[in-house]
Amino acid sequence: MSLLSNTALKKIFVDGFYRTHAAILVFLFMILVSYCLFINTLGTVRPDQIDFWQFFFTISLVSNPLILTFYLIGSSLYAYKSLKYVLGQLALPQQEFLYYSFTAFSKKQQLKNWFTVQAYIFIPVLSYTLYALIIGLLFGFYLISIGILLFQGLLIMACAYTCLKENNRLIEANKPSLLIRISRKWNKPVFLLYSFQVFNQWKLAYALTKLLSWVLISSVLVVFADLKDDSRLLMLVTSCIVVAHVVLIYQEKVFNNKYLSFLPNFPFTKEKVFFSYCLNYLVLLLPEICWIFTNFGILTSFGLITFAFSAILLFRSLLLLNAIQIKGFLIWVFSLFFLFYVFIMFGFGLILIPLNVIVAWIVFGRNYLNNSILC
Repeated sequence: MSLLSNTALKKIFVDGFYRTHAAILVFLFMILVSYCLFINTLGTVRPDQIDFWQFFFTISLVSNPLILTFYLIGSSLYAYKSLKYVLGQLALPQQEFLYYSFTAFSKKQQLKNWFTVQAYIFIPVLSYTLYALIIGLLFGFYLISIGILLFQGLLIMACAYTCLKENNRLIEANKPSLLIRISRKWNKPVFLLYSFQVFNQWKLAYALTKLLSWVLISSVLVVFADLKDDSRLLMLVTSCIVVAHVVLIYQEKVFNNKYLSFLPNFPFTKEKVFFSYCLNYLVLLLPEICWIFTNFGILTSFGLITFAFSAILLFRSLLLLNAIQIKGFLIWVFSLFFLFYVFIMFGFGLILIPLNVIVAWIVFGRNYLNNSILC
């Protein structure tokens, strides 16, 4: 029976995980193989040093604290991804039989089976870890090499224990989130409903967007460190902030189309609908707005924020074009970002503010009644 349950769990979770993530795993595997076997070094390298330089990344993994930290973070993200997949599968109706059959085993046997499932899912990461372990032992990095393996063993055990707890948890009706309980009695403006949806259901997407925004801001400021007070650089940073939020802009269109398609029947003026888009982004961009106001003068901050919202209005209006999809939207976004860059570098950044608003209004006015006023 234990062997049968193990086979069933592997078929449901392990095979499904690899089918879902096969493309990215093969891509990463090919990168590692290409690096380790085919990389060439620059300059003249003595024959006795070729092996060291070809395995430089692997050696750095067990000797460089920074590379080690990134690898451990990557392992943790892989563990989160695998755990999210398994828990998502457990929540499906067709997997409910696991709550009534698999739980007949002892907790110890269940934990062992879940550990086996997570170990199978971790095979790609463990394979490279064992490879790094061998290289590290050959070059004398004993403690770190074994420590990496133990860390990943703890990750597998933590994932297995979480699956065990979830599988033995009584099926209950979903409780409302903390945000819903807090804001239950609030009057919620209809044009701010998307912001509530982001903070209630899409917190990870919002956090990743903020991380991307921070990375873009930091990268531009580091590259142009000697131009921190240049208005052109500040407008370029603001452009990067807007581009970092294009996924949230697109998801707003999808949200409104799915849940608020009845709004065209309401007596909203065209102007109110056009500028109401900014309410959501006033909330979603609040961290960036606070950063701008705390680092730059009031007039400069006001100009940067106005430019940001003019670009958002333009991007948001483009989504009203018939049959526009995410691929076409991204092409528009990066084409306009390049155009913004040219205008800014030639000192015409302020002209973009009225230009963006005018073009956005023209596109919006011609398309805002296509299918849905907000889609």
